[in-house]
Amino acid sequence: MEVKIMTPSCIAGANGYPTFSRSENTAPSRVGAIWRTITGSFRCVSGTANDTVLPDNQRHSATPSTDLKVRDVKGTSLSPLDLPGTGDHAKAFKEVVRRIKTDQQSLIMEKVNAVTPFQLHQMAQCCRKPETITIEHQSFLKSDTFAYAALRAFREKKISRNEFATLVTLQGVYLEGVQDINSFRIVHHKLFDDNGEVNKYAWDFIACSLTRSEMFFNGCSFDVNAIIKKMERLLKNAPQVEAGFWICNYPASLDKNEGQLTMRKALLSNDFFVLFSAFGGVICPSMTLRQAFIDSFCLKEAHKINPVIGISTPEDIRAGSLKGHRDMEIPFPGHPLPKTADHLSVRLILEFIAHDFYHALRASMLRNTDIHLIVAVADVVRKIKMAFQNEYIKEKQDFQQKKACFESSISTYPQEQQDKKIEDWQKYETSVNNRLDYLRDTRIALGQFAFNLDDLETHRRKWRIHLHDYDRELFKHHLSNILVQLNRSAGKTWRKLLSENDAGIVGQCIIPMIIGRLSHPQDFYSDFCWEIDREANLYPNEDLSETQKKEYVARGKKLIEPLNPSVKLDQSQWPTFLKEAMKGDKKMTHSKLRA
Repeated sequence: MEVKIMTPSCIAGANGYPTFSRSENTAPSRVGAIWRTITGSFRCVSGTANDTVLPDNQRHSATPSTDLKVRDVKGTSLSPLDLPGTGDHAKAFKEVVRRIKTDQQSLIMEKVNAVTPFQLHQMAQCCRKPETITIEHQSFLKSDTFAYAALRAFREKKISRNEFATLVTLQGVYLEGVQDINSFRIVHHKLFDDNGEVNKYAWDFIACSLTRSEMFFNGCSFDVNAIIKKMERLLKNAPQVEAGFWICNYPASLDKNEGQLTMRKALLSNDFFVLFSAFGGVICPSMTLRQAFIDSFCLKEAHKINPVIGISTPEDIRAGSLKGHRDMEIPFPGHPLPKTADHLSVRLILEFIAHDFYHALRASMLRNTDIHLIVAVADVVRKIKMAFQNEYIKEKQDFQQKKACFESSISTYPQEQQDKKIEDWQKYETSVNNRLDYLRDTRIALGQFAFNLDDLETHRRKWRIHLHDYDRELFKHHLSNILVQLNRSAGKTWRKLLSENDAGIVGQCIIPMIIGRLSHPQDFYSDFCWEIDREANLYPNEDLSETQKKEYVARGKKLIEPLNPSVKLDQSQWPTFLKEAMKGDKKMTHSKLRA
C-alpha cells in the first residue's frame, strides 16, 4: 500500500455572468492545492462578520458552530454605507463594504454623496468604452472621485458588483504604474470586436497564460482550447468593461532583489501564469473574466469570486469555504492592499489579487463533500484551541490576583523572612510564566492548524480517488492533508507547533471523523509511519535541524497513534480543563478504530 503525503511548494498561493451552480454531492473531482509551505494567520484582523451574500446573490452565511447546517452570521446595526432593505442588491452591496470600519464608512459616504451627475455620466462612458478609460478619461481615472463614482454607481444599481470591482482595480493598477510613467504602459484589449466576433489577438494572451500553466495543472484534465471555448460562451454577453482586459508593462526594476522570494516569483516559479502573465506583460483581467476561467475549468465545483474592500477575517475564510466563494480584496482610496501575503513580499496590486485568485481556484478544485469534512475537522481543532485559550485566561487572572496579594503583603513580614518569601515567589512566578507560555503557544499552534485547514490548503492539487477503493483512498487523502497542515512551515520563526502529547490529543479527536465507512483503518498505521519518516527529510523540511526533524516525526506519529492497534485509547494524558471542554462531543468515537 502506498501512502504519499505530498508537501506543497512555497506558494498559494462576484456576481458573475452565466455560471454553473455548485453541486453538493458529485463524483470525485479536482483538488486544490499548493499555496503555502508558509502559512499562519491570513491577513487577520479582529472584526464581526455581518450578514453575507454569495456572489450569485443567494442568502448564505456562517458561524463558528461545528454544525455545518448552521451558517448564519449575526448582523450588527446598520452601518453608514449599508443600503436599507434585505433585497439581493442591498445584501450584495453590504458584502462588498462591510469590512470597512464604521468611521471610515462615514467619510466614504460623504464623498459618495458628493459625486455629481456628470461624474456618473463619465463612469457610464467608461463602462461602455473601456478602451478609452486610460486615454480620454485619464484625469478622471487619476482622481479619488473615480472610485467614489464607481461605488455610487454600484450602490444605485447602475453597474454590477463585477464592474465596480474591475474599475477600482484598474484605477489602483494605473495609479501604481504611473508612478514610473516613463516605463509603465497599459493597453486595453477587447475579447470581441464591434460585430461580436472573437478577437483572436486578445484571446492569444489568454491562451498563452493558460498554456504556460499546463505544468501547474499536471494530472488534471486541462484542455486549453476547450476551456477557452467555454470562456467565450460565458463572456459573449458580458458588459463591455467585463469582456476584456488590460496588458501592463512594468519597468525592468520590478525584478530587482533577485535573492528575495516575492509573491510574483513564487507564482511564476510554480507555473501559475493563469490570467496573470503572458508575452512578457502582466494581465489585468476583468472580474468576470477571472470567474469565467474558474467556471470553465472547475464546472459544478467552481467557487465564486467575492470582491471586497478591506481585510477578511479567518471567519470570513471559513464561511467562504463552506458557501462556495472566496474573498478577493480590491484596492480602494484609503484601503491599499497589503504589501505581504502568506509571508511573501508583494510589490504589485496584480500580484496580490493573483494570490487571492489562486486561492479561489484552489478551493474550486475540491469537492463540496470534502470541504465540509475538512472544515468540520478544523472546527474540532478550534474547539480544543478555545479550551486552551479559556484556561490561559483563567490561570493568568489567578496569577495576577496572587501577585497583587503577594506585593501588598510582603512588607508585613520581618526582613529576615522577606528574602526567603521573595525567592520562593520568583520560583513560583517562573513556573507560572512557563505554564502560561505553553498554554499561549499551544493556543496559537491550534489556531494556525485550524486556519490552514479552513483555507483549503490541501496536500495535493488533485486527489486521485479510485471508485473501486473509494473509502480507503478518501481516508488516505484526508489524513495526509491533516499531517501536512500539522507540520506546515516547521522551522519558521512565526509558526507555533504542537507538542508531541498535544498532537496525540488532537489525533484522538479528529481521526475518528475521517474514517467514514472504512472497516480497518489500522491497516494504514505502518504505511503512514514510514511516510512521516520520509517526509521529514524532503523539501521543504530539508533545512530543519536534526532536533526539529525528530520533533516533526514524533508529532506526526503521535497524531496517528489512534491507528496503532497496540495502543489503548483513553484520556488519561488529557488536562482536566480539556476533558471538561470536550465532554459529550459526538464526533469523538473510537469504535471504528477498534473494530
